[in-house]
Amino acid sequence: MAKKTSSLPELIAQLAEALRTYDRLAFDEEYDHPLGKPCSDRQLATLEKRLGKPLPPSYREFLKLHNGWGGLSGDAKLLSVEDQRAEWVEEHLEDLQEIFDELDQENPFKNGALPVFLGEDSNQCLYIDPHTVRSDGEMDFVALDITTEERRFPDFTSFLIHKLNLLRGMIDDETKGVSRDDAE
Repeated sequence: MAKKTSSLPELIAQLAEALRTYDRLAFDEEYDHPLGKPCSDRQLATLEKRLGKPLPPSYREFLKLHNGWGGLSGDAKLLSVEDQRAEWVEEHLEDLQEIFDELDQENPFKNGALPVFLGEDSNQCLYIDPHTVRSDGEMDFVALDITTEERRFPDFTSFLIHKLNLLRGMIDDETKGVSRDDAE
């Protein structure tokens, strides 16, 4: 379990340290996990226009600190505002559309969902479900494995805490010498 964090910057720092620790234990080196610079008000407005409503407060707070986070899980990253219109993101969403169509499933991105976490070659995806706005302005953050919904988070901070807990478990397994195959 993650320790109770007092602030989003503290949670981000704990997650960044866990990434470095895991890299050292699992790969004997550290990989780059670059945090973006803070978003401008104009960038936030651009993203809110794309979503069609105000950003959930927890995600907005993250973006005010960091416009994206590269290499958060393999090639999957927290998208920057600029990534939203990147060719690779649009191609990935088009590929997902084909899969949703083949499986005769509803595509959340055709219904206003905003991708938040995505990788060019990753099956992992996290999106904001704009149809779940609550009185505090928060919305569900939905984790997909290709087209299968794996989990819903009530806010963005809960997603980050989940990632931290997963990493801490992986660090514990590495420390105890449990192979990744055995851990699964």
